[in-house]
Amino acid sequence: MIAAVCAYSQVVVSVDENVSKNKDKNVFLAIGASALLPGMGEMYLGEKGLVKPFLWTDLALWVTTFSSYVIGERYLTSAHDYAVRHAGLTTSSKKVSLLNTVGDFRSRSGVAGQNSSPDMDEDYNQSQLRSGKAIDEEFDESIQWDWGSSDNPETSDHIDEFKSRMRHYRVSRIVFQASVGALVLNRVISVLDAIRVYRKTSSKAFSERMEFVPEFYDDGSGLLMNVKF
Repeated sequence: MIAAVCAYSQVVVSVDENVSKNKDKNVFLAIGASALLPGMGEMYLGEKGLVKPFLWTDLALWVTTFSSYVIGERYLTSAHDYAVRHAGLTTSSKKVSLLNTVGDFRSRSGVAGQNSSPDMDEDYNQSQLRSGKAIDEEFDESIQWDWGSSDNPETSDHIDEFKSRMRHYRVSRIVFQASVGALVLNRVISVLDAIRVYRKTSSKAFSERMEFVPEFYDDGSGLLMNVKF
């Protein structure tokens, strides 16, 4: 009986409109929208479920990126000004490599109150000469600084505070770089998701629901099976 019904019946297969709703949309426009602002490609394709998560994530990352950059610049300026005030740094340059060196050595040309043969981490010029380099190979000789004797607790506190400010600067730069990377990653994920949505909704497909409806000849002489797509 089942075989007879299947042989002499009409098969009606319904079309799922969701899989073809974006057949006239431009995939490259969706990709570009997601690359510019995550979630916009999904919105263009009519998939709004992830739009807000993408947008809020992007906003949070932009705030983190901007604030970490500003905070880092403030720490760098603060460290430079501190070195000028407490070590007599003679340059307005805020070059990171220079300021790191200022924190690594107590002086450029001899620490006040120290002997003529200081340790490697005491005098920059002595360190350069012992390494076989010219004293002005990296920095102009006019750039000078002197944190003072390591025997003085106050001067040691000064250089420690300077190093602390430079550490905060480096941490802020790490956060900044990580935030920039996350902004790029957020866009990559949104682009891939937009491509997924487009592939899923840009072509016709058939639903799994099938209906068997018997169809008789006009003269009633038999059954006809029609398959309609």
